[in-house]
Amino acid sequence: MPTTSSKPVNHYAELPVDQIACYANNPRVTRNPEYERIKNSLEKNGIESPLIVTRKPGDKNYTLQAGGNTRLNIAQSLHDAGDDAFAKIPCIVKQWTSELNLLVSHLRENDMRGNLMFIERALGVMEFARLATEPGAERLSQRELARQLSDHGYTLSQPVISAMDYAVNRLFGLLPIALEHGMGKRQVMSIRALEHCAVKIWDRQCPDEAGEFSDLFSELVKNCDGATFDLEELTTNVANEIAVAAELDINGVRLMLDAERSGEPIELDRFMPVVPDESRKLDEPVEKRPFNLDREIQKARSTAIEACVALAERFELSDCIHVTIEERFGYCMCELPRRNASKTQIGIWKLLATACDQARASKRALKQVMKPTSRLSESLENGRASDAYDVLPAFDLFDCGDRLLHVLDASDWNHVVDLLGAYRRVRKFADEHGLNLWKA
Repeated sequence: MPTTSSKPVNHYAELPVDQIACYANNPRVTRNPEYERIKNSLEKNGIESPLIVTRKPGDKNYTLQAGGNTRLNIAQSLHDAGDDAFAKIPCIVKQWTSELNLLVSHLRENDMRGNLMFIERALGVMEFARLATEPGAERLSQRELARQLSDHGYTLSQPVISAMDYAVNRLFGLLPIALEHGMGKRQVMSIRALEHCAVKIWDRQCPDEAGEFSDLFSELVKNCDGATFDLEELTTNVANEIAVAAELDINGVRLMLDAERSGEPIELDRFMPVVPDESRKLDEPVEKRPFNLDREIQKARSTAIEACVALAERFELSDCIHVTIEERFGYCMCELPRRNASKTQIGIWKLLATACDQARASKRALKQVMKPTSRLSESLENGRASDAYDVLPAFDLFDCGDRLLHVLDASDWNHVVDLLGAYRRVRKFADEHGLNLWKA
């Protein structure tokens, strides 16, 4: 006896090009970089692969069901220009399921092609959240959104959804140019971390104006919008606003921001600028300040931290740093770059690790500052401390100079000079006074 199947039946049809519409909520909001190549291909060969379409009950026209928006746009423009070869389009017609499935199909299709920007994916996911929310109901939690996306065959982790939420609902109105020019998840997360830390410092240092930093931060972010976003510029502007409002030294505020981001907040009393004694006569001999080893090492550490954090943020290595503000060289590299890191990132990582004398550290000392789950920590289990860095791809010393010369701008080079100068001073003090800064 024949059995019946509940699986939707698809069929082939050649449909009038004017009866097919691009998907209104297509995640891609910028022009496809392959537009000209696709147009040339269609002009020579026509549409070789059928478009996949569907039709919502009650609608007259069909809608693209999974990708094909660029091909349809080109076909419609060619037909409008008088090319009758595109009067009808070969299509696979699928049964309508739901608006959510339609959106996820386009997200998945674009992901497979690998050409969606982070903000485009984020806008698609936030549109899914809007469509999935019942009228009058509260906004979906990020955990619930992740679950519903997974139910529709699109898996994202909660941290990625959190970054997307911040990008769309906080940054998109402030940094549209930067986001549409390819700002990624790491930069978005860095801005969010900066805002989180800056608000906490502002509320502590300016208690009479607590809760008022959010709008100011928005203006500072908006002023940094452009095709090339500079996180260092934003950080400097934020530190300056806090320093002026709280009557503090800007370098001290920068250090507070770095410490807050590392999870080790500090107070600023010891970094307050020294007010000169105006009553002192100009011809009065100035007594030379006695040398204080701890103070000089701490000054060098502060310089090293600021330079290291700036370079790490610039090259998306912030997750690799652990600030040790009162110990060693002020920081250490607690994680390796991600496995698909560029040669430039690997070179910068090695530079930062060298400038905190990490290769001299013992296995025991390194384990004290690293997460047990880090790749660097795992590599220590089966070898010597000096072997841990062998898991990184080789980075030729001669290639290093040429590569860094082309990728480091003037500000980056200043940070490199400051970092190596701080390293040299700390090493000099350690050698002269017999200090083992990496002693476990």
